[in-house]
Amino acid sequence: MKYYTKEVTKALKTVSVGAMIIVAVVLVKYKPAYAVTLADEELGYIEDKDKLELKVKNYREDTSGNVAFKEQMLVPEYSLKLINRNKKMQDKEVQLAIEDSMITTYRIYAVTVDGNVQTTVSTEEQAKSIVDSMKSGLDENIPLNVGIVEQYTKEFSTQSEEEAFQILDTIKVAKVEEYKEAERVRQEEERKRQEEEARKKIISNKTVTSVGTIAGIGLVRPINGKITSRFGSRSSIRSSSHTGLDIATSLGTPITPIATGTVKFAGWKGSYGNLVIINHGNGIESYYAHCNEIYVAVGQAVDVRTAISTVGSTGNSTGPHLHLEIRQNGTILNPENYLY
Repeated sequence: MKYYTKEVTKALKTVSVGAMIIVAVVLVKYKPAYAVTLADEELGYIEDKDKLELKVKNYREDTSGNVAFKEQMLVPEYSLKLINRNKKMQDKEVQLAIEDSMITTYRIYAVTVDGNVQTTVSTEEQAKSIVDSMKSGLDENIPLNVGIVEQYTKEFSTQSEEEAFQILDTIKVAKVEEYKEAERVRQEEERKRQEEEARKKIISNKTVTSVGTIAGIGLVRPINGKITSRFGSRSSIRSSSHTGLDIATSLGTPITPIATGTVKFAGWKGSYGNLVIINHGNGIESYYAHCNEIYVAVGQAVDVRTAISTVGSTGNSTGPHLHLEIRQNGTILNPENYLY
């Protein structure tokens, strides 16, 4: 028994020594390392698994700057291996590869006008500064709906504060001009409305008295005023005989027809300037020249209370007046014989 025990002990010592020699040889030539794979792709070898995982964790949890959060969609796998001692470790490369596989979501701030994003900046302070600048010195009646929206995006893209100011200032200027134009149109429409109301009041209060007849048609005066040039007369600016009667009065005075009829012409006509021609039937037509504004259109029916135009000085004219002509079957008549 003693003999066998002694032999076994001797054999074990021999094996142990041999194993130690083998381990020593292996450790001289090889070293332990972790092979790291990600999505079945080998990234390289690292020396310290715990150290690497700590660095990756710190990177994942770092939300400085505009980073809202990071998502690690792929988990690396580690395999302990013996590799040639001369082989270089790749800790940094592996770390960067793992970090690059993460999906980063950024937080940025959009400045909106009327609900539409116009520019994006990095910080809320920048956005507020831009909005304050937009509202500064702006008429409170100008409809400019400016807001700030916090956005989350996978692609980090923003403008500098200077670029954002330029973009928004252009919009501000356009809004101001748009408001001014709308206000101008509104004021013009209001002016016309007031003039129309005043004109209607004048016309409705006008005393309509027939002062003459022609071809069975009763005639009334289109305006009251001073006769400044009579039918058939000549002047320094008129070499031929005057074909009508000039009645001077204030600019903008409403003109009414001499009788009921239908508008035959309404528009610009050479030396007449703005001209209205009315057909009264029975071959009778009346001309109203040098008008300032025309209120009627061709084909429109009018009566002696309809304001067809206003006194003006358009065409060949030296001042505000109505040039009135009456024609019967094309023959020019003297209006003074029937109206004044």
